[in-house]
Amino acid sequence: MKHLLLCIGLGFLFGNAESQEVNYIPYYRLINKAKIAMCQQNYDSALTYYDRAFAMVDYILIDDLRDFTECAITLNDDNLVYFAMRQCNLQTIPVTFIIPSFSVYKKYNNTKQWNDCMVYEKQNQDIYMAKYNNNPVKKILDSLEVSDQAVRNNWTRYCRTFPKSKLSKKRKREWTIVDSCNRLVLDEMIQKYGFPNERTGFPNDYHFIHGGSGIVLVHYDDTNFFRNIEYKALLEGKLSPSCYASRVERIASIYKWDKLQHTYSYSKRKGKKMSPQEKEQVDKNRYEIGMLSVAEEKMIIQWNNQEFQKRKAKEKQNK
Repeated sequence: MKHLLLCIGLGFLFGNAESQEVNYIPYYRLINKAKIAMCQQNYDSALTYYDRAFAMVDYILIDDLRDFTECAITLNDDNLVYFAMRQCNLQTIPVTFIIPSFSVYKKYNNTKQWNDCMVYEKQNQDIYMAKYNNNPVKKILDSLEVSDQAVRNNWTRYCRTFPKSKLSKKRKREWTIVDSCNRLVLDEMIQKYGFPNERTGFPNDYHFIHGGSGIVLVHYDDTNFFRNIEYKALLEGKLSPSCYASRVERIASIYKWDKLQHTYSYSKRKGKKMSPQEKEQVDKNRYEIGMLSVAEEKMIIQWNNQEFQKRKAKEKQNK
């Protein structure tokens, strides 16, 4: 009954969140508490934190909805799992994004609720196709990536070996021109479509750091862009805290910012290990943008790896 009331509360509060001004930093902090509670196998507390977090925002992030679903499945609370399925339809997220693929969870594939989700997705196939396959933002980024990588490859092949040659300066000039043109296109794209995020078909912002169709955004290192647009995207839940932190550190290194407030990871500074006071400041920086502390993040990663290995072992036994 407790979980059923929680489910009803989630639906009611979520409906009221649309009229609120959204700031995802408090949301991230509650999600972090839920993750720690799950790590400690305190699933009831985790659900309470998820309840409070989801009530704050107009869009539940996919990774968080997936973790919430897994928590509900662990507690065998079907009502909360069905709530998550319905939420997928509301947010035009394929239900397969949140239901784990392990065989122990396949019982939900044969439920009426699952079939209802499948019917909804089929009836609205054009919306899903436009969001994930025919996305205009992805096409723009894919196009910019071609020019972005071409000039960098031209410079890399020759100019790193002969950095002072005339050809090197010419290639570097081409690089600057292409970056300038790409920035104009990106400005127009963001003005028209908003910052690329999972609401518009980018279910994971990992590629904004490590490549993929958004690699050109990594090379967009103008400080005004970083300070204004990316921080706004962070507050709106369109850029994750970890991705934002990586962007801050990247730009700080490019512009030679030697300031501790731009640091979000324990690292050697000027060849020396961080002092306890510096590490404390780093964790404070992380908290301010909604990240776990370094120690908490390591604990969560270790727990996730252990859980994954346990599930793999169970899968082998079930076969």
